Formats: sequence, C-alpha cells, structure tokens
Amino acid sequence: MDVRSFGLLGPLDVVLDGRHVHIPPGKRRVVLAALLLRPGQVVGVDELVELAGGSRNALQTTVGRLREVLPGLVLTKPGGYLLDVLPDEVDVHRFDRLEPREALALWRGRPFADIGSDALERDHVPALTEKYLATLEARIETDLRDGEHERLVPELRSLTRQNPTRERMWAQLIVALHRCDRQTEALQAYDDIRGRLAGELGLDPGKDLQKAHQQVLTADNRPRARNDLPGDIADFAGRASDLDEILAAVPSGCVAITAIDGMAGIGKTTIAVRAAHRLAARFPDAQLFVDLHSYTAGVEPRTPSDALLALLTALGVPAQDIPDGLDARAARWRAEMAHRKALVVLDNAGSTSQVRPLLPGTGLVLVTSRRRLVDLDAAHTISLDVLSEADSLNLLASIIGRAKLDQDVDSAREIVRLCGYLPLAVRIVGARWRTRPAWSAQDLTRRLTGQRLSELTAGERSVADAFTLSYQQLTPEQQRLFRRLGLHTGEDFDAYLAAAVVGTTRAEAERLLEELLDAHLVQQKENGRYRFHDLLADHAKASVEEDERVEAVTRVLDHYLHNAAASAQKIAPGRPQIHSAATYVPVDPPLFATPVEALAWQETERSNLRAAVYLAAYEGYYQHAWQLPHHFAHFLLLRGSGRERVEVQSVALAAARHLGDLKARAEALRGLGSAYKDDNNPKAEEHLREALGLMRQIGDLRGEASTLGLLGMIARERREYDKAMLYFERGVVLMRHVGAQTGEANALHNIGIVHAERGETGQALAHLQEAVTLLEAHGDVRASAMTLHDMAHVHFDAFNDEESLNFSERSLAAYRESGDRRGEALALADFAYWRYAMGDLAAAGRTAREVGRLCRAYMILPDDHAVLAAMEDVRDHFGQVALLVSLSLDAHAAGRLSEALGHVRRCLAVVRSTSQWWSENRLLGQLSTLHLALGDRDAAVRYGEKAVTAAEQLGQPRAVAVAKQALATASAPAPPA
Repeated sequence: MDVRSFGLLGPLDVVLDGRHVHIPPGKRRVVLAALLLRPGQVVGVDELVELAGGSRNALQTTVGRLREVLPGLVLTKPGGYLLDVLPDEVDVHRFDRLEPREALALWRGRPFADIGSDALERDHVPALTEKYLATLEARIETDLRDGEHERLVPELRSLTRQNPTRERMWAQLIVALHRCDRQTEALQAYDDIRGRLAGELGLDPGKDLQKAHQQVLTADNRPRARNDLPGDIADFAGRASDLDEILAAVPSGCVAITAIDGMAGIGKTTIAVRAAHRLAARFPDAQLFVDLHSYTAGVEPRTPSDALLALLTALGVPAQDIPDGLDARAARWRAEMAHRKALVVLDNAGSTSQVRPLLPGTGLVLVTSRRRLVDLDAAHTISLDVLSEADSLNLLASIIGRAKLDQDVDSAREIVRLCGYLPLAVRIVGARWRTRPAWSAQDLTRRLTGQRLSELTAGERSVADAFTLSYQQLTPEQQRLFRRLGLHTGEDFDAYLAAAVVGTTRAEAERLLEELLDAHLVQQKENGRYRFHDLLADHAKASVEEDERVEAVTRVLDHYLHNAAASAQKIAPGRPQIHSAATYVPVDPPLFATPVEALAWQETERSNLRAAVYLAAYEGYYQHAWQLPHHFAHFLLLRGSGRERVEVQSVALAAARHLGDLKARAEALRGLGSAYKDDNNPKAEEHLREALGLMRQIGDLRGEASTLGLLGMIARERREYDKAMLYFERGVVLMRHVGAQTGEANALHNIGIVHAERGETGQALAHLQEAVTLLEAHGDVRASAMTLHDMAHVHFDAFNDEESLNFSERSLAAYRESGDRRGEALALADFAYWRYAMGDLAAAGRTAREVGRLCRAYMILPDDHAVLAAMEDVRDHFGQVALLVSLSLDAHAAGRLSEALGHVRRCLAVVRSTSQWWSENRLLGQLSTLHLALGDRDAAVRYGEKAVTAAEQLGQPRAVAVAKQALATASAPAPPA
C-alpha cells in the first residue's frame, strides 16, 4: 500500500509513496488545505471559490492542476469536491489521536505558514495553537511525574517567557524548581506571575498556581529513601491504555491497590515495573519491589512473613527490631509505611492470602499474578490481553531491527501470529532470530509452523516451561479438564462440552472452567463461551496422557454427534433415525424445547461441528465422520451454505468408503448428491443414482424414496415433468409403505409443485394441502412454512390475490415459529415481488426493506454489500437472488431508478449462471419497466418482449399477464409533452 502523508502543522508537506510532492504556491495550496481539513468529505464549490478567490471556472482549472500532482485523489462529487485520503494521513487530524509526545513531533512551526489564505489562518490557527500548547503542557506533566524536573526547568523558563500569562506553565515551572530544591526561585516565579496577572489582567492566581505555591510552602524535603525497582526495559511495546489505567490509580489517604493479572508470558511484570518507574516521582519516600516467586521454577513461593522481612529491611529497620510473628511483622510494616509516600510492587503473587499481610495502610501497591485475585479488595483490576498485531510487530522490530522486519513484512505478520501475539513468545523468537542472521523470515515461519512450543525457547526462557508452572498449580480435576479440552479442535467451547469430556454435570464443569478462567488458562470472549489461547491449546494437547487420549477424543466427538442428532430431530421432526456411533452419552446434554433453540445451538456450534467432522476423519473415527454431516447438513441447507455442505459431505463420503458400510455409503452419497444439486453441480445425478442403487441393494425403502425425490427435483428443474412425476409418485408409495408421514408430505409437496408448473392449479393446491396437514400433525413447522409459501405462490399465479396474501401471512408465521430467518427472508422477497406485480409498489418497497434487515441479521453483517459478498462466498445463490430482487424493489419504490437497474442486472447474471430459469421472466419485466421510467423506450420494449417469451415458457398465467402488461406499457405511444 502506498505511504501517504499530508502536513499543515507548519509549511505544507505532501508525501506520496515516500516521495515529497511540491504543490506550487497560490490557489492550489488553498484548495488542497481546505480539502485536507475535511478528508473524505465533500467541500462545497461555493466555499472553495470564496477561499481561493476567482470564479467557478477558475476553481475547475485549479482542481485540474491539483489532480496532475495528486492523481486519483481529488474526486468530483455532487455540489463540490472530495479528497480521497484518511484522517490519519493528515497531521491536523492525527494530532488528536496520538499521545502528547508523538503528537508534538508533528508540529513543524506555524500552521498554514505557506498556504496564503488569511481566512484559513484566521479560522484555524488560534485553535490549533491552543491545542498545541495544551498538549505541550500535558507532555510536561508526564515528564514531571517521571521525575525529569531538572531537565524541564530551562524549557519552562523559555515557555513562560513566550507565554507570559499561561498559568499552567508557570505552575509547572514552580513545581520543577521546587523539586530541584530551588525554593527561593520557585517562590520568586510565583510572585512574578501573580504580579503580572494582577497588573495586566486584574486577576488572582488560579487553582493550579495556588496548589503549586502551597506545595513549596509546606514541602517536606527529606532525602528520598530506597528504590528497589528492577530496570525499565527499552523495547516496551503497546499497552498504552493499560499503562494509563495503572498510572491513574492515585491514593487519597488510604492504600490504592492495582491488581494486574494475565496468562504466563503476557507481560505483567514488564508493565508493572514501567508504571512504577513512571510513578516514582509521586512516591518519593520509597519504591519497593518483592518477587513472591509463586510461579518460579525451582523456587518455593515466598511466605508473607519472609516477604515482610525483606520489605522492612529495605526500609532500613534493623534486624533486631523486626518481630518474628506474621501479625507483628505486618503491624510494624504498616507503622513504617504510615507516614511515607511509597510505592510497592508485589510481583508473581499466587493468592490473596499471600498478598493481604503485605498491604500497607497508605501508598500505592501494584500486584501481579497469573490468577485473578477476585477476593482482593483492589481499587483497579487489569487483566492483560495479548498484544495487537501492530504492537507485536513493533516489539519484534525493537529486538531484531526495523530494517530486517521491513524486508518481509507479510512473513513477520505470520511470525507474530504463530506466537499468538504473546509478548514472551515474540521476545524469544526475536532473540533467536537476532542471533541467527542466516535465517530469513520464511525460515522462521516454517520452523514455528512445524513445532511451535519447542521453537519458543531461548536460554532459560521457555513458553512451554512458563505454561507448565501454571498447569502444576491446578488441582488434578482442573488438570484433567484442561488436558482433554486441548483435543477439541474448534474455535471455542461451552460448559456442556467440558462436562462431556470429563463425564460430569454441566454445573460442575462450569465451576472448573471458571477456575481455569481465573488462572488465565482459558479465555472468555462472551458469557458462557470459552476458548484457549493458541499456544495454550498446543500445550494442553501436548499434556494429554497416552492412556486417556482415545477416551478423550471419543468424548469430544460423541458430544457433538449426540447433540447434532437431537437438534436435527427438533428442527425437522420425523426425519429418519440412524444408529448412533456415540459411545459416551453425555450426562447433562443441552435440551432443545423448540426448533428455534435447536437452530440456535447449531448456529453457535457451527464451526465446532465442522471441526469435529475433520477431527473424526483425521483420527480414524469414520462412523462419526459420516454421521456428523448427516445431522447438520440440513442446518447448512437452511443457512444457504452450499460450499460448506459440499465440503463436509465429501468428507462423509470418504469416511463411509473407508468403513465399507453400504448404508453409510448410500446416505453419504445421497447427502453429497443433494449438496451438489443445490450447488448446480452436474455430478449431483451421478451420486444420487449410485445412492439409489445402494438403497435398493440394502432394502432401505425410505432412503430409496428420499433419493427418488432428489432425482425428481433435478428432472423438474430441467422441465422433464413426466419423469419428475414418476419419481415423486413412487416416493409417495414407498413413504406410505414404511409409514414415514413427513417423507410422504415431502413427496406430495413435490407433486404439487409439478402440477403448479404445469398450470394445474386445483391439483397443485390439493396435494400441497395434503402435505401441510401431515406436516402440521407431526410438528414440522419449518417444512409447513415452505409448503404454505408454495400454496401462496400457486394462488398468486392463479390471480387469487386475497388467498395468496392469506397463505403468505401463514407461511411467515410458521417461518418465524421455526426460527428460520433465512427462509423467512426468501419468502418475503417473493411476497415483495408479488406486491409489485399486483401494482402496489409502495408495499413492495416496505416488504423489500424487511428482507434486507433479515439478511443482515442472520448473516450478522453490517450492510447489504457485505451480505451479498458473504452469500457469494458460501454459494448461497437463492439468497443472492432474493436480496438483489429486494434491493431493486426498494430502490425502485424510493425513485432510485439507476440503482434499481443495477441490482436487477446483477440478479439476472446470478439467475442465468445458476439455472434459476423460473425467475428470469420477472427480472426481464422489471428491466422493461425501469428502462421505460428512465426514458429508454427501445430498451423497455426489447426487455418486455424477452419477458413475455420467458413467461410463456413457464406456462403460468400470472407470469404471462405481468410480462405482457410490461410490454404493453413500454409499447404504448408516449404521452404528449
């Protein structure tokens, strides 16, 4: 990506792709400055003309010349111009987002110095100057806190001369002089500013000056006591907000405790030490550090009594004056600290009981621990997360050198990702890479990809060893759960999986998970869902004992298989049962009272179910590997995930072939054939015919009928209605023979559709009604919704508008009851079009907008473009068509005709590429209407003729009538002007 920056805080500075670009003086600089003040926003023509002077024509000339030096950046928009840059590329805007020291580095002199616009200087320079001075004061305040008062005195002397009435700078000068033990000069500075304020402005000193003066008058200038802090590190990276929160913990008469917790290697000690150094000036009497060694290899944890002995000795208390008992030592410690402004770092704590005796009565205490010290009365608790990618890269660059990292940034990104963005891991990798100049970034990436934990070792530092110390602190039952969860290959997990892998109740598993969470051995991004850090997942898996591995993997797979089967049965009641491969039935599985709950479970566990399929195949659990897709492929169908269905059903077929089980192979072939059919893959029929042969060979009548139904659907899509009818009617006979009434209903539904497409309305409605009756009797709400939807369609085609709308409402109610939001969206898209065909464009627009809302909701995406892209990625062709039709109707109803035209054209391309021929006449008719509205009568007639031809091939009266109406309207003479 090109590196771009634009500077207004001083002389104009433009850098494109690392090259300084000269903007000639005059109007071009004025226009560019005005656009930079509002990057990415339209600046009106009149405003630019007023700023630059001249006329609109002159402005166009200026913009044209500006484009010559800034190609592609200055865009013409309705009413004005827009500079296509980001706010962070302009120093004026970036200034507000940076820490004071970084922001001040952007200031290169007087803003707009060489722009040549009195108006811009008048309107912006005073505010920018004030912002600069306030930021400068904030930086000085930080430096004062860090004890840099001696260095600040000359700078503040100069600043107060330049800004003679700026009270905060004078107050900072007084404080700096006071801390340098220059009390007389501090008091003289106070008198100088007080006199100036009174003489020139008639004002008394403000609160900042009064406070600084009082500090000088009441100062206790005893020499500072002991500083035991370890040295700060030079390569500290990130953690800005965490550090700010620690620095904000200021005690007021009592002890302030900040507890910093996080997983091993996260950088707790590093940030505590940095914060302590930054706070040292505010606690001049003592800065003490004690390592409690709760997680130090080969060292026993320090007892509170031993820690108190070290702390009291550090304060200078003679050994003979330190009492022996814990309570007595704690009392002496509090007494010694009572009149001191002191800061204490208690590092590597293991429990609250280890910390509590060490707490003084006043001052600031920073406690670091791998555990959440939930029963510690801390004023602030900060749980550190891993670094961001950017901070991880900065940390790596600080170790190996920026130039080396910049040679292959993409590989460096992969390196820090493989390190899990864990500071300890990044430091170890950086140290190893720095000492091995022959390694390239790609070499290191390959090593980490192979054996991460074994590579993350350098000298005495090891990620695996750090994790082992945390693991050893767990109870045996916590260790067992931690290990076994490492065999789960999905993204996250809940308490039900945890219960299944150790064979206990959900409540007991949740207790153990919360204890692991407090120990930072698992993470929680949302309530009830847990996950491992990548490196901890590797460590957990490596910790599994050989004699428990088979049972643990089996329990993971059994959990998903059992619950996938139970939820699938609730989503589609009456579906055929298969003998489960599960060995361990969960003690406390989730219960699904409604289809909505079952769908929600499969939605939540979607990625985990997919991971379980691949885990089963990899580990040789071939029964699980074909049965899992069998149970959750229907959910993927409801979600329109064509790509994922094909993937998991392909795994299922491979697993079934490994087994040599004809039933398994037949079911997997049928499942993959169904997925191929919906994905418009010509291999669908081949797989289904092979499945049909196997079903007949093993005597599975219901499986035979179901496969015949799929073959019939392929024939119907080819308009081979007689062949389709033979398949469906044979399916009805077989389903009735085995008493599978929901299967019978499905076959009757398909027969009804064939009658409808032949224009045989009465027979179509009779078969569809019979199907609905069977489905409602068996509680299959979702299948009922589909059948009611098609009944509404049949009534629409027969011009029975009132009945059509009635069945539409019944269908929507059933979709909502089933929780199938995608099905509801597809149905609403149809209903929106029907409203349009009935002549109610406003109602069509309202319904169409609801389709967009539903699609965004069930896809969990922010806008329609993202939804369409996601649908394209998963190959949800039906979803694409429904949303594009709805977007076109919404735009049409709102008068955005060109936009509507674009949506229809895109939709027509999808329809033609996926053979959804039954939708083509609608889209051609819409194109005719839109072209006519846009004034292109020839195109309107041309598309109207095509719409009529397509509709007549369907043989549906309503479709033909709508198409002919569009053609007639397009062909009618234009009204007189």
